[in-house]
Order: sequence, then C-alpha cells, then structure tokens
Amino acid sequence: MKSWRLSAVTKSSILNHLPLKSHRWSYYDLKYVFLGLLVLIDFIIIRKPILPFRCAILAVFCIGLFVPYIRRFIVPASPIFAWLITFYACQFIPLHYRPQHIFVNILPTLERILYGASLSEIISSHTHPVLDVLAWLPYGVIHFSFPFVLAALLFTFGPPGCLSLFGQAFGYMNIAGVLTQLLFPNASPWYELIYGSAPADYSIPGEAGGLARIDKILGLELYGSTFGNSPLVFGAFPSLHSGSATMEMLFLTYLFPKMWPVGVAYTMWLWWSTMYLTHHYLIDLVGGSIYAFVVFFIARKFLPKMDKSAHSRLSYLGITRFSLKALFYSIEHKPDSFVMPDCSYVAIEIEHMTPSGRRRHGDDITREKLIPHKLDMGFMSSEEGEEEGTLYTSNTSAVPSGSSTPTLRSVSPSMISITEKPSKYSTAGP
Repeated sequence: MKSWRLSAVTKSSILNHLPLKSHRWSYYDLKYVFLGLLVLIDFIIIRKPILPFRCAILAVFCIGLFVPYIRRFIVPASPIFAWLITFYACQFIPLHYRPQHIFVNILPTLERILYGASLSEIISSHTHPVLDVLAWLPYGVIHFSFPFVLAALLFTFGPPGCLSLFGQAFGYMNIAGVLTQLLFPNASPWYELIYGSAPADYSIPGEAGGLARIDKILGLELYGSTFGNSPLVFGAFPSLHSGSATMEMLFLTYLFPKMWPVGVAYTMWLWWSTMYLTHHYLIDLVGGSIYAFVVFFIARKFLPKMDKSAHSRLSYLGITRFSLKALFYSIEHKPDSFVMPDCSYVAIEIEHMTPSGRRRHGDDITREKLIPHKLDMGFMSSEEGEEEGTLYTSNTSAVPSGSSTPTLRSVSPSMISITEKPSKYSTAGP
C-alpha cells in the first residue's frame, strides 16, 4: 500500500507525471544477439559503401538508441533494418559461399502436380495495359506504402505495444524469407519464359517480367534497372510480397476485426498480380503466407488485447480526450507512476476529517465516482493518512450519463491512500 496526497493542479496534465523505467531483461532479448550477429556478418560482407561510411551509419543507429522518442521506434524496427541490410548484402556474398545448384524446375513441377497446371503461365498469357496497371498497383505501389499506413493506424488506434509487435513480426518474417531464398535459390516464372529449363547460374541478371510493360506505360526505366541489379535474383520462394500482404492482413484484422474482407481481398489481389507479372508461382505465394501465419501466431501471444470501447491509443491509458500532443507524449512516457484503471472509472472513498485528525461525528463516508482523465490532478508522496480513505480501481463503478464531474475542493484537507493496480497497457513506446 502506497499513500499519496491528492491535489488539484490547474495547469498540468496527467501525462506530465509519466516516468520512465529501465528495461526488464529476459531470455527473449536473445533475439537482439541474433540480430547483432546477422548485421555484423552483413557489415563484413558488404563492400559498398566504404567501411568508414558503414561505420558512420552504425554510429548513427547506436546514438539513436539513446535519443528519447526516436529509440522507441528504432528498437522494434531493428528486425526490419536487419532484413534490409541482409537483403542488400546478398549481392556481395562470394560465389563459393553460395549454394552451387539453382533450382529451375522444382517450383513449376510442384505447381503442376499440386494444381494441375502452371497458374502463373495461364494468368500471364493474356495481357492488356489496363490489367498491367491493375497488377502494378498492389505489387509496385501499395506493397511499399501500406506498411506505413498500417503502422500509423496501429499506433493511433491500437493498444500500446501493438505497433512494436507488428514491426518485429514483419521484420523477422522477412529475415526468415531472405535467408530461405539465399539457401534455397529458385528461379521465377520469367526465367522459364526466357530460358526454359536451361541450368541457371549467378551471372544471369534479374528481369522485370511484366513490370517492363509498366516502364513503357510510364516512359521510365524504373523496374528494368531495379530488377536487373537485384541483390537476390533467384529468390522466388517464398514470396515476400505474399508474406507481407498476409502479415498486414492479420494485423489489420486484429485492429479492425470487421475489416477482414478488405485484408483477404488485398492479399488475393496481390497474389494475382505477382503471377500476372511472372514474378512468382502460386506455390511461392502460399509459402510466403505460411511464413506470415507462423510468425504472427508466435507474436500473437504477446499482443495486448483490444478493447471495443477504446477509441484510440490514449483510451488505453485512461485519457479519452484525444490530442496530438498527448499522443506524441505517450511514446516515451509510461503510466506506471499512478493508478491506471482497467476501465474508464475509479471509485474514491473520502473521510472528511477534523483538524485534529478525527472523523466528525455524524459524517458518513463520502462516495463519489470520478473519471480520472477529466480531472487535472497531480500526486505528491506522503507517509501519512493511510487510514483516511482508499482510491481503487473498479470494473463495476459507472458514472450516470449527464452527470457532472465532481470537483476536488472537498478533497484537499483529506489524505487518501492508493492501492496500486497498474494498467496492463503500462509500457511506453509504440
């Protein structure tokens, strides 16, 4: 039991009293050892940019770990950074360290066995400029932009911690996919269309496939040069386009359960586009989605529960008045220093005391139901008055609609004690 003095503060907010706490280490933090080793290997392999520039990038990252607010995004995004660095480093791996056999026939053969035909070949056999644009939108535009949109939605409307889980799940899934592509190289459908069943080697450049038609429509040399210099040419399986879309669908459904048809429709749209543009077989797409489901169900146990009554991130912190300032402030500060109720209401018992410390004869204990986020309150530590009242959380208390918020004028002469019951959404950060 901790005792506190409750006082009215007219020009401060609850958020001003949110403290920081040191990180609590556990065996789960071994994942950072894995990421560190992976990035270290990448930095040894990479030849461009030069070593001093690579060291400068690493120094900026390390400094960011100590910068308030920025560190709250850098840490959960570190798997994404590791994935991107690993993907870039693939082009510098010496040939004698790579798998010597590149699989050319295994994917189309499996597809014909499992589905009776090469669906990619069937879908891509009929092209049209309108279809080209419809395929390009999910593959070349939405795929790169929607993760940022979903991250903003998770941060604004989801419970604290869900954005961090999304970043980590997204990053680790892509790391697993890139390592699989590196150790199990497979040719894409465009290779079969150009080279047939001829053996492949690492000297063959990448191809834009159907995206070359988009270059002609736009009058650019965008995808031709990009895929021609791809760090990982033979990375057909698994499809990380499919894995990313599936992961986004799962987190979108977690945040907005009624939006699941939109998530499924987007994933199916992207599946069709990848086959139409001759970048993946259907089995690649299924494999990518399996990777996403496996990682999501591992991360699911750590996801905070959604509250249907919560309107935004701030609602989980007991603040119903939405403001960008409060939203930004909540990135770095935890609500552990004061009671954060599991619902919107708390009940407070106050005994009106005489100056001598005795309860006035005939006075009953005043019971008032308060909405804490509507009060501008501050807490000051006290060692006295533990017997004078209790502020506690309650899942059953409610404030009648239309009732006004009680004032604190009658509270100032009283001492109250608080039974701490920290909110399960007490972790600062995204």
